[in-house]
Amino acid sequence: MIDKTKYFWTGDSADDITEYLQEYTELPDIDVKSVVCHECGGNIFELKGDQDENAVQIKCSACNRKKIILDCEEIWKEVSHKTIKCPICKNKSFNVKVGFVRRENGDVKWVYIGERCVSCETLMSSFDWKIDYGPTTEMENNI
Repeated sequence: MIDKTKYFWTGDSADDITEYLQEYTELPDIDVKSVVCHECGGNIFELKGDQDENAVQIKCSACNRKKIILDCEEIWKEVSHKTIKCPICKNKSFNVKVGFVRRENGDVKWVYIGERCVSCETLMSSFDWKIDYGPTTEMENNI
């Protein structure tokens, strides 16, 4: 359940990221997918990224597997990425979901990364960007 009484909303489970992204984007039909480690099944990650260049990498807190998600692989080595920290407690571990806003043909037109701090439960979205190509199936499957 989301607590909206504070400046930064909090959620008591990873499932609250979906509702948070729906309200954050003001799009109740945003297609939200959970990020799960393909190596160990973990759902807690550290994030690095560059909002200006639209690049995100996750690192599983359980097995330390790193993965550059979505369509960021080509530009990852060229960007100046930073580690994301919770604005409240400065923790670096998050549950993560990806929200896709779609065009009429089903392709993605906008991506939102939603996070929930596993320490203080703060909900946030550190990254979002427009997708100006199609088809987007390969990018969508890379989470």
